[in-house]
Amino acid sequence: LKKQAGDYYDFGFSYGLYYDQRNQSFAPTEGYSSNFKQEIPLYSNSYSLTNTYDYKVYNKFADEWVGSMGFFVKSINSLGNEDVRVSERIVMPSNKLKGFVKGKVGPKDKNEFVGGNYASSINLSLSLPSLLPELEILDFSLFMDAGNVWGLDYDSTLNDSSKIRSSTGLAVNVLTPVGPL
Repeated sequence: LKKQAGDYYDFGFSYGLYYDQRNQSFAPTEGYSSNFKQEIPLYSNSYSLTNTYDYKVYNKFADEWVGSMGFFVKSINSLGNEDVRVSERIVMPSNKLKGFVKGKVGPKDKNEFVGGNYASSINLSLSLPSLLPELEILDFSLFMDAGNVWGLDYDSTLNDSSKIRSSTGLAVNVLTPVGPL
């Protein structure tokens, strides 16, 4: 961290390709979405290339059951001989690995989580039919998430804590007049 202290500048180009074949954007019941993003440095103190791919598929079972499966992968790599800056390292998004504090998964330097060069997760979800029909504002689903952040380019002697983390549980969504919570 002390080695990378100071001011930095980045000027880059970002683009994305998004393909949406879901039957509806809110609470889809069938179809899939595929999203690729890339960040390319044009002028920077440290040239790092970032790639992200996020895929999600939905399938309806029986009358009210909707299953979904998502796959997420992200990488950042230096294009030069320098290490990826700590401020640019990847942390697992909290919606991809529920139950874990953002930034507290993956490689550690002593007792400090430092992020990594790679991240991936898989997410499974199953919506449940109305458990309480009189309360139409509640939506229930079962979920299982698994993922990890790994890879350190600045010190190969550090333990990058490359262990898959997982969580499972019951999610409750409340539908309000301003949107879901």
